[in-house]
Amino acid sequence: MRARDFLLIGAPMLLGGVFLAAFLLRTWKERSIARSMQTYRSAHDRLTERLIAKRILRFPGASLVSSLRHWAFAEFFSLLVFLAIVSGNRSASGVAQATAAAALLGFCVAWISLRGAAREGIRSVQRDLPVACFLFSLLLESGMGASSALQETSGSIPEGALARELRELVRSRSLGVPRGESIERSRRRVPVEDYRLFLNHVLQGERLGIGLSRSLRELSTKMLESQGHRAETIAQQAAVKMLFPLVVFIFPAVFLIILSPVILGLWDRFAR
Repeated sequence: MRARDFLLIGAPMLLGGVFLAAFLLRTWKERSIARSMQTYRSAHDRLTERLIAKRILRFPGASLVSSLRHWAFAEFFSLLVFLAIVSGNRSASGVAQATAAAALLGFCVAWISLRGAAREGIRSVQRDLPVACFLFSLLLESGMGASSALQETSGSIPEGALARELRELVRSRSLGVPRGESIERSRRRVPVEDYRLFLNHVLQGERLGIGLSRSLRELSTKMLESQGHRAETIAQQAAVKMLFPLVVFIFPAVFLIILSPVILGLWDRFAR
């Protein structure tokens, strides 16, 4: 190995190995695996918030993604790409190309994975919101306060983006954040029109002191009707989406199975 290759490749790898060994020894000694995972999660949460603030992650629902498996998969993929390129070219230019390719491909994988998770989060909010709205109205009718009803609703609905968002709303209020500001933050994080209507009902009810149970129940009924209309639209689009695989894959196979005896008979007759 030449001196330049050692300075550019060997020394950084040796330094990284020393830091990794020191980190593993400290983790094993202090039993701070859970703390390290929490630090890893917090760092990636801050990274996601920074990318959203700089409008790099522009797709709707990016704030609803909470799982770390998307970033972890992208980082693991980047490491594999880097090792694959460096194994073929161990020079300084190869390391630079491997670093650039790994960073670019890793970010593309992370962007695609986060975008899919954001779409799933939006669908989860749309699916759970009517039940949460109806349950919230029942709790208000029983005499429970708005904050307590929100907390109970977040714990009763299925775990997902809506439950996390309601818990964040309750936590913001418990920390002393003004209700208008906390609701506005939640409205920006969740790009769902029905959820914004739900927040508007809650905010108006708290400001004006009017009863929310009846209006929330009517809102829940409208959400269920709109979900039914969306399901009918998707069912009508299914026939159009199935047309291409039917024509390209299924119909030729059916015709081949039906007409194969005739084709084989004609082939034998002409062969004689």
